[in-house]
Amino acid sequence: MTSGVAAADDPLSQGSPLATDACAQKKINENNRRSNKPIMEKKRRARINNCLNELKTLILDATKKDPARHSKLEKADILEMTVKHLESMQRHSVALSAATESTVANKFKAGFTECTNEVGGE
Repeated sequence: MTSGVAAADDPLSQGSPLATDACAQKKINENNRRSNKPIMEKKRRARINNCLNELKTLILDATKKDPARHSKLEKADILEMTVKHLESMQRHSVALSAATESTVANKFKAGFTECTNEVGGE
């Protein structure tokens, strides 16, 4: 669909002052984006490094390791230690859950048996 305005009458057509301003603004925006890219990347890396340092502190505390002996851990080491610790916690949680379920089941069974004995004993 056309707007009914001829290309020559269009204020944004090539050669008009508005078109030149629009092109100039677009170039300025592209240049700003290009100049901001290294700044944004630097901020992103800083956020990653801050989180890794915090994760290192947390994982060393959780695994009861001496931070003085592990001051120079590589990023990959921090991530590997964290994954291993989380897997260990998950296994522990599953084992605890299974033990709790069997205890609950045994208590339920004992209670049910006690109730049937009371009802049957009347």
